[in-house]
Amino acid sequence: MPRGRKILRRRIFKFNLIQPKDLYCIFPLAAGNGTPVDSFTWDSVIVKDGQEIVFTEEQQRERYRKYVERNIGAVLKEKRLYVKGVEKSENILSVEVPGRGIDLVGRTDLLILSDIVKENPRNLQHLPEVKMLIEVKRNIKSSCDFQALSELIALDLLVDDPVVALLTDLRGDWVFFWVSGKENNATRIHKAIIKNPDEAFQVIRTLLEQPSTADTEIEFPCFQNPVKRRKLSQVMPLIGEGGESGKIHECIERYYDIAITP
Repeated sequence: MPRGRKILRRRIFKFNLIQPKDLYCIFPLAAGNGTPVDSFTWDSVIVKDGQEIVFTEEQQRERYRKYVERNIGAVLKEKRLYVKGVEKSENILSVEVPGRGIDLVGRTDLLILSDIVKENPRNLQHLPEVKMLIEVKRNIKSSCDFQALSELIALDLLVDDPVVALLTDLRGDWVFFWVSGKENNATRIHKAIIKNPDEAFQVIRTLLEQPSTADTEIEFPCFQNPVKRRKLSQVMPLIGEGGESGKIHECIERYYDIAITP
């Protein structure tokens, strides 16, 4: 988890969530994609005294990586993408903020990116054609939002194209985050909650089928309105600009302007 959480926790966020009752399918599931998807089953063992011991997320990463891969396999093959499990020691989401002594340091659990990483794992550091990150928790708490947000921000700063973050227990909570634009001088990060894996995987497949360029309008299943993903640099111009005013740390200090809205 990027340590940026300590930055984000100091800021005020306005949570106006897209609730499941506000979502509806824009179009029927396409042929071949409508098969019901089972929830992921977390492994556990029963010891002699009857106590149940549940394996950690870390111990089950390869199992849930294959679960995700299996449910989006066709689009992965078509787009030459790969679901990469990130090892605990790989702080792939690390961004130094110059001049402020602030580091976003950490990783996520899964990344969906170019399959050249499968052929040569050393390419992971370049995050080629990365589309989204997935943070997996067996039990999701409200504080997990800060972790997903800090990972989204770190990944956005590291790559050229807009990205999406997914926080999920792989069962009944699938929470998507993306930078959507600017309104009333506040940067908007939208948050959508989906409660079943069928719709969640359809959203993921739709996302992976789209161009990565910013401002591409996407009609996601179960979202009332089309979605536009943007870069923080588009809606917070200090990111990426030259000179003192362009330093990334000045943008970090402005994260209090970020609001999460429908």
